[in-house]
Amino acid sequence: MNGDSIGKREWIVLAAIVAIAAAIRFYRIGYQSFWIDEILSFEASAAPSGVSFSEKILHNVHGPLHAVVINLFRRISDSEGFLRAPSAIAGTMSVILMYKWLVMLGRRDIAPYGALFLALSPFSLYYSQELRYYALMTMFCIVALILYERFLEEPSYRRGALLGLGVTAASLSHFSALFLAAGLFVHLLATGRMRGRHLKSGLLAALILLVLISPWIYREIVFLKGIRVVQISELPADARLRGELTLNIWSYPYVVYAFSVGYSFGPTLRELHEVLSAIPLLGRFWFHLFVVGLIFGGLTVAGLWRSGRRGRLSLPLSILLTAVALTTIIAFFNIKVFNIRYMMAAFPVYLALVAAGLPASRPRRLLAAAAVCALMLVSAWNYAADPAYARDDVRGAVSVIREGEIEGDMLLSINSIGVIEHYYDGTNSTLELNPKLLGAEGTDERVGRILSEHDRIWYLRCRHWDSDPDDLLLLSLGSAASVTRRWSFPGIELFLFEPVSR
Repeated sequence: MNGDSIGKREWIVLAAIVAIAAAIRFYRIGYQSFWIDEILSFEASAAPSGVSFSEKILHNVHGPLHAVVINLFRRISDSEGFLRAPSAIAGTMSVILMYKWLVMLGRRDIAPYGALFLALSPFSLYYSQELRYYALMTMFCIVALILYERFLEEPSYRRGALLGLGVTAASLSHFSALFLAAGLFVHLLATGRMRGRHLKSGLLAALILLVLISPWIYREIVFLKGIRVVQISELPADARLRGELTLNIWSYPYVVYAFSVGYSFGPTLRELHEVLSAIPLLGRFWFHLFVVGLIFGGLTVAGLWRSGRRGRLSLPLSILLTAVALTTIIAFFNIKVFNIRYMMAAFPVYLALVAAGLPASRPRRLLAAAAVCALMLVSAWNYAADPAYARDDVRGAVSVIREGEIEGDMLLSINSIGVIEHYYDGTNSTLELNPKLLGAEGTDERVGRILSEHDRIWYLRCRHWDSDPDDLLLLSLGSAASVTRRWSFPGIELFLFEPVSR
């Protein structure tokens, strides 16, 4: 078979892989509660009274294209499963595109494996079942990679324009896709293509990108003016966006770990928010880390080596290193926290390297691929079945409150108030406090005032490491009132406090 077309037999294999991808992405898609970031996306998909949706979109500096999609979907239903469906669809479509991209790279031999790895990927699964823009961005990033290969083969104004539109779609899904655009620019520069037709049609691609995202560039500049851009080394830990975790040396190996097995194999996300060093985790999860490092680390190194031998190493290195460098820079200047999500434009490239690292002989290749798939399936099962890896279950906590509340109660939280108010349809008051800003005395004062006005307090303790790392609110409530009931949910502890005098 010539070119990058896909034959009938290949379509049958790909169809089976896509069916697997769709099955695991739609399985129990609405089972878990929305969490705080999903509510932010939900709110971004509609405009408040007196503001047009188009105006709201122009001020969305995160994922305007995703907001448009969700705006259309929520007109039909606002259930968790339905609003997460666009992410699941994008995650499933990405599998087809991954196959196509690997074939275009001249790697028809590993295309089924790369597609299968993406189909089973627990990292992709997590974002394919989330009301966020990352699955959509990943899909368009692979589209951009396909268009870039065509652009490299035969640069023309038409292909340059298509490339510009592809990168624009990815960027409007989430602006971290601009890291991919930067990586492609680095690749053109590193391979000496910044001349002739590549330069002319590449400039057209860049012009289209800049023109189409220009309204958001202005608003991003306005946003950055409100941020204290300073080296984190000049700031005390408590003045950084997330303390010591704003930029941590252990974040770099964890990127590879999460890209490999997601967030549901070994340490949970909640545990990772409360540690500054990998040393405690090594003692508890050494086997998980060892197995992932051995299998995925070995295949990644082999993939880099084999790609180098084929003369195809410059593209993955340009994209991977650019994404890491730019994410490090924004964290170093305290603009954003170093977060794996900002490097998701490089995720398909990483999986391609893993597939490229598979042994040449068929028996050994099948064995290595089986090991990769086994780890991914275990992690995917943990995500679906183990509450420790589930999203914060605010929905479950609120349902308990609705069953047991009485008039005059107060719903109190240090985080996720938007999620609480999304699910809570009662008449009692809700309030969010930030004990980290109030301090111990300020927290005690606020608690005293609340107890003087309300007979009972429902305290929904969620993600305390951010707003209340010292548990000041829980201590203050415990000293001024007594706990009459307590419930536990994934990521949530719910307390019912009543005055001691009662």
